[in-house]
Amino acid sequence: MEENYLIGLFVAFIFSFVLFKKDSTASTEDKIERQQPKVHRDTSGTTGVARYLQEKQGSDIARPAVSGVAKYLAGKENAPVSGVSKYMARQAVHAKKMAKENVSGVEKYLNNRG
Repeated sequence: MEENYLIGLFVAFIFSFVLFKKDSTASTEDKIERQQPKVHRDTSGTTGVARYLQEKQGSDIARPAVSGVAKYLAGKENAPVSGVSKYMARQAVHAKKMAKENVSGVEKYLNNRG
């Protein structure tokens, strides 16, 4: 019985050794690839920072800055008026009208006293 246990332990050891051996070789290959810098040759002689700044200035000039509010208002003009917004507008007008009609005597006196 101890022999079966030892054989199973030995097989598990060999199996895990083979698996870890493959993982370690794959990870070292990945590390080597990541460590090597990628070189991009530029024939114009400008640095990467100079090219970035030139591109950044070119894109700012070509496209005017538009604020988020301007974008919202542009989209708002094209959108049709919904039934809910019409209802809310009617309710607001009605509430103002009722507020003017239902004024108490004290409020009328204070408004007219001027």
